[in-house]
Amino acid sequence: MTGLKTNFSDSMASEFTVVQDVKRWHGYTVFFGGILLFQLLNLAVTKIGNPKSVRSDIDPWRWRNLFISWIHAAIVGTWDILCLVLYPEFMNDLIAYNNFFIYLMIPFSTAYFVYDSIDMIVNRMILKNWELSLHHIAVISMFWYNFHARICIGYNVLALMAEINSFFLHTRKLLQMCQVGFDTRLYKGVSYINLVTFLLCRMTSVSRIFYGMYDEGHRVPSFYFVILTMSMVIMAVINIILFWRLCQTDLLRTQDKVLKDKTITVNGNNNRNHLKVD
Repeated sequence: MTGLKTNFSDSMASEFTVVQDVKRWHGYTVFFGGILLFQLLNLAVTKIGNPKSVRSDIDPWRWRNLFISWIHAAIVGTWDILCLVLYPEFMNDLIAYNNFFIYLMIPFSTAYFVYDSIDMIVNRMILKNWELSLHHIAVISMFWYNFHARICIGYNVLALMAEINSFFLHTRKLLQMCQVGFDTRLYKGVSYINLVTFLLCRMTSVSRIFYGMYDEGHRVPSFYFVILTMSMVIMAVINIILFWRLCQTDLLRTQDKVLKDKTITVNGNNNRNHLKVD
């Protein structure tokens, strides 16, 4: 996208460049519209209720919350891929590059995280899901500032690569709720894709953002850099913990099952041989 460019400068920033025809009100329109959209989805899913295949012990709120998160991941994950494919030039300047298509994705995604935080507060889940709450605080603080100031949109595109993985992460959990067996091809396929995309989409993007902080930290205000650093440390720690848990559940469990099956087979063969000898 082409457009007149001016220096974004105030008491807190100096070197940012923004495209004038991407107006701030565009972002806020999508932001508030997004919150309304996800609330309407909440009402619709609540009215429909849990599918019959979902385990009876599953809290309806858990299903509803995860299903709406899955919808967000599907939309934003697809949107993010299109950003990467259609506008690869944003990588040339992750701080200053901007256009309508990539910009509007940021307030839309911010709207979801705000909606989800409110949903957890209303349903008294904010403390029970403290890791998720911490994640949302880190994301909202940076995403809101970026779409408000219309800066670092390219870095947000990298950060939202995580939603590509979230689609498979949430699909995996929804399958568990629907009582799809761990040994089925569907579950195994989703779990392996989940682990691969976790490394490619989450770890790669976090690493690139950390590199950008080192390489381009001088281009952002000091207060922004401090908040960004805290947010990224939180995100990195959460991702490492989550990946380890996934490996324990989907990789180590599979290996343990294989070992148990081999043990049972060996013991069975030994018993049969023993019977034959007798």
